Amino acid sequence: MGYKLVALDIDGTIRGADRPVSDRTRRAIERVSQTGAVITLATGRMFHSAMASTAELNITTPVISYQGAHIADPITGEVLWHRPLTRDMALASLGELAAWRGDVLAYHADQVYVDKLTPWVEEYGERNQGRIHVVEALKELAARGLTRLVVVGGEDEIRDLELRLKASYDSRLHITRSLPHFCEILHPGGGKHNALAWLCRHLGISQGDTVAFGNGYNDVHMLKWAGLAVAVEGAVREVLAVADRVAPPMEEDGAAQVLEELMERGLVG
Repeated sequence: MGYKLVALDIDGTIRGADRPVSDRTRRAIERVSQTGAVITLATGRMFHSAMASTAELNITTPVISYQGAHIADPITGEVLWHRPLTRDMALASLGELAAWRGDVLAYHADQVYVDKLTPWVEEYGERNQGRIHVVEALKELAARGLTRLVVVGGEDEIRDLELRLKASYDSRLHITRSLPHFCEILHPGGGKHNALAWLCRHLGISQGDTVAFGNGYNDVHMLKWAGLAVAVEGAVREVLAVADRVAPPMEEDGAAQVLEELMERGLVG
């Protein structure tokens, strides 16, 4: 008996900003699927952005997006699981950010909302196919059930903000960093680990039969939860600290190498 589910982070794990998913990685993912194991993506990307990778990799299993606040079927688009911020959570978070001088993005229904249009936001909108809407005040959206808030700033500022929010809200919100300059605020029931746990229950797969790959702060909880935690070389130290093993770097198709080895040993499927 082998691992039944493989969860892959996308950015920094199987592809980079200037490096598409390699042929070797695509072949490894296809071979995993042929064993009968399930392959899914667990990403901080918006769902529509994650779908570009599911199509490229021929993944049909429900995918985890928005840092684990959202699970949907990549074929039909049906939302299977969603943990949006409540109105009170959104208002409290936005109150904490009232004096923030950088950009704050609110996400709802695969659209992005801001209260000011800066050059960075315009560039972000271009990368996300123009899904940016400017509103007078983000608090106006609090009752809609925002999927997440993303706060943008300098690396030191974001690290300090993350620590401050975690100290203030403890388990009442899920606070994580994705990129060093992104602090993300989600419902406490969100996070890649909670989403992966739900998906496993949905598919009838046990926790011990899962493998998770990641490289960033937002992957720590997922790797701690998975039966086998694989960090990619070059990952942040927090990920390396919880990993059961470290794959070669993304540039050397590290995730594919580990999948190939597990299959050779009969440990997948």
